[in-house]
Amino acid sequence: MFSSRLEQRRKVRRFALLVAVTVLIAGIALIAVVAMQGFDLLGAAGADRLPLGLAVLGALGGLLVLALVAYVAVRVFSRVE
Repeated sequence: MFSSRLEQRRKVRRFALLVAVTVLIAGIALIAVVAMQGFDLLGAAGADRLPLGLAVLGALGGLLVLALVAYVAVRVFSRVE
């Protein structure tokens, strides 16, 4: 139904999306583990949690940028013929 070139583009888009989602899921899991350890440590010390919360938000923002870069990199390198 579709041309082979269009079908190849669809496959590349799907693969790029798979790479980006994999990076995102692995990063969120890693951030969650580190954040839980940090919150446990701060809870024992009775310290302020705001700086750690801001660090988690910053890490999530950086992770979103990294996932977008991974998506774009797969798309760009797939065009090299």
